Amino acid sequence: MKGGKSLRKKKSWLGIPLVLTLGMLASACSNGGNNESASSSAPASSAPASTTAAPSGSASPEAIDTSDPVTLKMVLLGPKPADTDEVYGEVNKILKEKINATIELRFIDWNEHAQKYPLMFAANEDFDMAFTSSWSFYQPTARKGGFLELTEDMLKKYAPTSWEKEDPLGWEQASVDGKLYMVPYDYFESGYAMAIIRGDLREKYKLPEVKSQVDFANFLTTIAQNEKGITPFGGPSTNLNGSAMPIMFADLQRLFVHGSVPLVYDMQSERPTLTNYLEDPKYVEKLNVLYDMAQKGAWPKDAIVSKTDWLAAFKEGKTAAHTGNLLTLAGTMDAINLAHPEWKPEVVDLTPDAKRYRAPLNGGGIGIHATSKHPERALMALDLLRYDKELFDLTTYGIKGKHWEPVGDDKYKSLPGSTGYPPDGACPWGWRTPDLYRQLEGAAGDLLTSTYADWKANKIVDTKLATFVLDDTNIKNELAALGNVQKTYLLPIYHGLVKPEEGIPVAQEKLKQAGIDKVQAEMQKQIDAFIASNP
Repeated sequence: MKGGKSLRKKKSWLGIPLVLTLGMLASACSNGGNNESASSSAPASSAPASTTAAPSGSASPEAIDTSDPVTLKMVLLGPKPADTDEVYGEVNKILKEKINATIELRFIDWNEHAQKYPLMFAANEDFDMAFTSSWSFYQPTARKGGFLELTEDMLKKYAPTSWEKEDPLGWEQASVDGKLYMVPYDYFESGYAMAIIRGDLREKYKLPEVKSQVDFANFLTTIAQNEKGITPFGGPSTNLNGSAMPIMFADLQRLFVHGSVPLVYDMQSERPTLTNYLEDPKYVEKLNVLYDMAQKGAWPKDAIVSKTDWLAAFKEGKTAAHTGNLLTLAGTMDAINLAHPEWKPEVVDLTPDAKRYRAPLNGGGIGIHATSKHPERALMALDLLRYDKELFDLTTYGIKGKHWEPVGDDKYKSLPGSTGYPPDGACPWGWRTPDLYRQLEGAAGDLLTSTYADWKANKIVDTKLATFVLDDTNIKNELAALGNVQKTYLLPIYHGLVKPEEGIPVAQEKLKQAGIDKVQAEMQKQIDAFIASNP
């Protein structure tokens, strides 16, 4: 389905405001699954209708019967903020009035995501809608029939504002085998990780400003050697399905096709060719740096199995550094400046000259469970979450006057109570829209504005494979085996537990036994066909 594309011209990417990136998750991807979706339920016909309220600024939808109250069960990702129930109590008052529905939330924590997310579909658990994305099992879940196919008629009737305002590119990029199974978000993001450090500790040890990977490594090892009451860093950033892309690799400007196999391509290439990064001397050099950092105590020896929430640990003063996407780190900087300004948090770009890729719009959205009892009402609720300003503010920032306060129409200021509901911290990423997203007031907001402006003007790359979807029908078993090899043999190398010169030959042999040659050939075949059909 090419929803909306024929109805209106594509919007300019450069007109989209500055918003969340999920850089640490950018290379996470599917976990198998290849069956064509058998779910293509049409919307139930309306009973005698009662008029529903439309999202702010939209035309009223046709009359739809909402006389029966419904509870919509929604699944989101990450730890549940302490004040979530209070916030969604307010959300439900509005939804009850507008569409006679309430939302019941369930959160899947990050350390459970890889196992529990696909399992809830396989077990056909009772829920109506869920956050999904290209890095959170969207394509394989759609192909297995886990999500309801969303037709043009359904969207026009039950989510009319989304249909009208979504960038047509979003519908195109969210398409799986020509069909649509999510309502994607509609904003600019770049999957690029950065770092935040304790500036007071940098000054304490008279270290220069951190402007490179070398500076970052020096900062961490200095803390490890001298600051005994604090953990320097949680460890190399790893994805949620066991694959990994440490931040030290970011300047190499390579992207994964699938997170279970160490095959990458140059994101600037017109004809992407897969290579095994374990055979690239530049990657091996990076792995040697990680090994050296680990030996000097830059992260805990048990980091590979730790279930610590390292972002929370940084905010609590237990670590000296953290890595993540720009918006998360800017929000962290803002929160620390409220609670502990003496820590002097500094957000730093470790590879300031590297290109960043513009992530596709299937990087976040909401899918309707194929067996939802209330798919129509779920779409109506989603339309409101996306475009009703009061609901958007509540779910994204929390309760006005407790967690945040507005600064004009398009900015906000965090309040001390935001620790109970951090801005953007309760997984509202499935309904983010640029028109309603507010900018942080103060130093953190200024950082976002200047950094994103620089990226958009000078560093953004549109990869040729932005909308490529791997069909793993012929390599499903091999991908599963390769994923196990990564967890067993590659993660220890990333975390400095094994010398690269000793670990890489063993890992390469295990990858070969697991079928990496077959997988690389199949992936390259599909990539070449995709490029040929999308010149």
